[in-house]
Amino acid sequence: MILFKRPVITVLVLYVLIIILLNYFGNFSAINRSSLIGYTDNIRITLTGKIINEPVIKNNRQQFILETTGLNNNPIKEKTFVYAPLFNDLKYGDIIELSGKLQIPPSPAFPGNFDYGKYLNRQNIYTLFYASDFELLEQKPSSIKSFALKTKNDISNKLTNYFKLPYSSILQAMLIGDKSSLEQETKNIFVNTGLIHILVVSGLHVGFGVVIFIFLFKLFNLPLKYVYLLTIPAIFFYTIMTGANPPAIRASIMASCILLSLVLNREPLIYNAIALSALIILIFNPQELFTASFQMSFLATLGIIYLYPKINNIFGKIKNKYLKWFWNVASVTLSAQIALIPILIFYFGKLSVISFVANILIVPIVGFLIGLSLVFYISTFLSGYLALAFAILLSGLLNIILGIIQILSNFNFSMITVKIPTVLEILFYYFTIIIILEFKHNKRILFGLFFLILIMFITSNKNNDFTKTFESSKNITTHISDKSSNIIIFKQIKKDKYYFSNLQQYLLGQGIKSVDQFCTNSNEDIKENLPDIKIKEVLYSD
Repeated sequence: MILFKRPVITVLVLYVLIIILLNYFGNFSAINRSSLIGYTDNIRITLTGKIINEPVIKNNRQQFILETTGLNNNPIKEKTFVYAPLFNDLKYGDIIELSGKLQIPPSPAFPGNFDYGKYLNRQNIYTLFYASDFELLEQKPSSIKSFALKTKNDISNKLTNYFKLPYSSILQAMLIGDKSSLEQETKNIFVNTGLIHILVVSGLHVGFGVVIFIFLFKLFNLPLKYVYLLTIPAIFFYTIMTGANPPAIRASIMASCILLSLVLNREPLIYNAIALSALIILIFNPQELFTASFQMSFLATLGIIYLYPKINNIFGKIKNKYLKWFWNVASVTLSAQIALIPILIFYFGKLSVISFVANILIVPIVGFLIGLSLVFYISTFLSGYLALAFAILLSGLLNIILGIIQILSNFNFSMITVKIPTVLEILFYYFTIIIILEFKHNKRILFGLFFLILIMFITSNKNNDFTKTFESSKNITTHISDKSSNIIIFKQIKKDKYYFSNLQQYLLGQGIKSVDQFCTNSNEDIKENLPDIKIKEVLYSD
């Protein structure tokens, strides 16, 4: 077995099991890991620390991560997420002193809603700090990161100067990970077609970056060994420039492991490279294991490696080079989609039916877009007219791409809501795929698998009755009872604009699309606030 032949894989598996056990026993909980959490009792405090990311302006205030060095003049080192007024010239690397109040991140209203607190916890951030006063103590940025951020800002400015909306915002998101100017309507059509990943700098972009940098360094007639060595720092510089988000860091580490094996004239054992990159990431931050982006990054990669050869061989004898190229792209896309389906449903409760076609049509063009955008940026230093020519070419290409995505997103079935699977069902899904592919010629195993699936289906649908009550800090109490398809919801609520969207998300995630009775003391239009839930009767009470 590969597990015992490759020690790094064995170490990774054991380390992952240890992380899961530590998480189960609460070692990663905020109470056990945070010192700041003891000061979240609505008292005014003073924090000193360093801004470790580029501040983002949103809703007339700026947000950034502060690595603290002191609290009320007492030494304390911990990260907190800061919401601050628009203080002048705050930037990465600034050493500052802030006055304000600490809070614990809010809990989700219902299971399955986005858990902002847990999202921050996985980044070792356990508190929110709402600042009111500020004092700049000194500026101490890292020279490399500072240069990378200056390059990022220069690219952003030139994209804004040469392109109109939404082209500039799409290129900013695609190239440098800046989604601040991306309109919601544009974002929605990418979400509905399963293409939102191309607007987030991730493994896809790092992969294209590796190809582009290798091509550029080869132009200098360097030996391949030096080309690979130069590509590694170039990729990490690009990752830092785009914000060093976890998916890009993971892809950079993975690519570096493969490139180093090529430099050392060793066969790049892909499973070893993936295991080594995962191990490095989890050593620095074990909680990455529980993030959606970590799981999707590695599952997509493993899906392509494991499934692509098997799927591609179905039509492996295609002679026409264009059809062969199309099938190669389709095989890669289908492999990744098969690997990601249960995880996407688990985290988002939705599935893009059109995403397979959209990814085949659009993803190959993204690599060309990134390469052409790099040529455009270089041309801005040479000639304004040359840069304008490339800008016109890029705008035309983006216009065609947006047209295709718009058409695909208009299909009624482009995005469907699906019941959220259990962890057991997800594991069973992957187990089934492996059994079918590895034991496809063993009829006994296949028959046994079919029998297990049948039993699982019967038992999972045997009793759907449940009664649940949820309470929140905003005087909201929701009681949901499902008895023989008669769902009753009782609500006592102070007006909350997020309540209904969270409730609808929860119901759809439970597979509930129809409500017999909705009992409430709210004066709001319930049916209008729950557009995707069929409500037969609304009962109002005092």
